[in-house]
Amino acid sequence: MADVTIEAVSAVVGQIYEAAYDQERWLDVVTGLSDLFNASRSCIVRLDQQACSAVGTVHDPKLCSPEATAAHMRDPISTVAAALPVGKIYDRTRIANDGAGFRHRELWQDWMRPRDMYHGLASNLLAFNSSYWFFDLHRGSKQEAFGADDIDLLQKIVPHVLRAGQIGRRLENTSALASAFSHLPFGVFLVNGHQHIAQMNEAAEAMLARPDSPLTLNGGTIGASNPRDAQELQRLVADACSLRDGAMPGTGGTLILPSDHKRSDLTRLVLAIAPFVDARAYGLASERCAMIMVTEVARRTPDGFETHVRSLFDLTSAEARLAAALASGRTLKEAAASSNITVKTCRTYLERIFSKTRTRQQSELVALLKSTEPLSGRGR
Repeated sequence: MADVTIEAVSAVVGQIYEAAYDQERWLDVVTGLSDLFNASRSCIVRLDQQACSAVGTVHDPKLCSPEATAAHMRDPISTVAAALPVGKIYDRTRIANDGAGFRHRELWQDWMRPRDMYHGLASNLLAFNSSYWFFDLHRGSKQEAFGADDIDLLQKIVPHVLRAGQIGRRLENTSALASAFSHLPFGVFLVNGHQHIAQMNEAAEAMLARPDSPLTLNGGTIGASNPRDAQELQRLVADACSLRDGAMPGTGGTLILPSDHKRSDLTRLVLAIAPFVDARAYGLASERCAMIMVTEVARRTPDGFETHVRSLFDLTSAEARLAAALASGRTLKEAAASSNITVKTCRTYLERIFSKTRTRQQSELVALLKSTEPLSGRGR
């Protein structure tokens, strides 16, 4: 390889860490690496059994077509390459002492040779579910083959690529929840298709921590204590994370836990599961996430509810006490008795509450109050 300056290497490493904070900058990274190694093309590829996508210096949609993907997956070299450790530098034509055989097979003859992808170096970056990401450098047949100096330099650079990828994935997940859902009064979980929690807000943490919760946490994966409920939750999350016809996402659904009405010892929760975002890694789609929103089917008003409605609707202490009593299921007569006031006084307070809440009858008022309840147990 030609002499490479410290300044040139530092510039590429800087681009790598800029891409950690901006997924759109990975194209700058592969372009910088291509220039640094005098490569004819450079790319980061995401590959699985069904699809291939790439960020590369050469726009080549056919190389990511279903036909090319199938040819790639059929070649035995690809199986060997996918099994190599993350970060290891390899030459696809040499990793299985199969150089001559590889150049006689479909992947080389139909897809790589016509593009003059003669000399190559690669490194695996990430493996997740059935997909894996790798970085590829290529030179043409009229260029010098990659040598020991190239491998040594790439071995020094790849750890920075791996670290930047980790930072980027964490930022993708964290920013998705932190900015929007951290202070919501109901539980929010961001999970992947296998129900592994990427992020959750404070209310969700409180819900998981309750000893009477029908939700479970095992190795970072959310589930349900009842096997039948666990199976249904798995189905809804998988649906919300799925792609239909390669484009349209699933819809998720709603689930009440526990579904067994005899389990009166457990808190009853309503879970709404919906598609959320496509997380990315190295500028390429990583996985579709699902959002699980959790609210409690309250059998009583939660602690602090009286203060909550007083602040929300600008009620007096007496009005807030009456509003909380009605929301808990008491009649006007029962509310009056518990406060040692007359029913007539209660009716006066109720008329004021109607005015402040813009409601007209008691049932409408109770429905409004119940809809504003914060999640029980938050902050305990």
